[in-house]
Amino acid sequence: MKKIHLQLNQKDKTTLNENVYTDFSNDVYFLMQSLYGPEAAGMNTKLSLAGSQNQIISFFAALQSEKKYMDSYIKHGLNGGQTINSRYQLQDAVKKFEFETGLRWPFEH
Repeated sequence: MKKIHLQLNQKDKTTLNENVYTDFSNDVYFLMQSLYGPEAAGMNTKLSLAGSQNQIISFFAALQSEKKYMDSYIKHGLNGGQTINSRYQLQDAVKKFEFETGLRWPFEH
């Protein structure tokens, strides 16, 4: 079992460095894999989050939007109308996440 602890309340800290972003990116990447089943990630995942309620909500909204975008891309292709719509929804969710936490979302689109 892989245990992931994400610290979302980084907004007021001035010590954000490359290690913080690297760890965060790796953990979110692993979570995305686990959304497609334990087999995709290679094991079960236990997640704990630290942050305000708004930070946690924005994290899950961005993660869910990321999965919807990936699913739509697989099903409809990059230029499909549903894919484009889900991309806009993802961009909105990412903006909210970044505003709430002060962290960059680890995936580019």
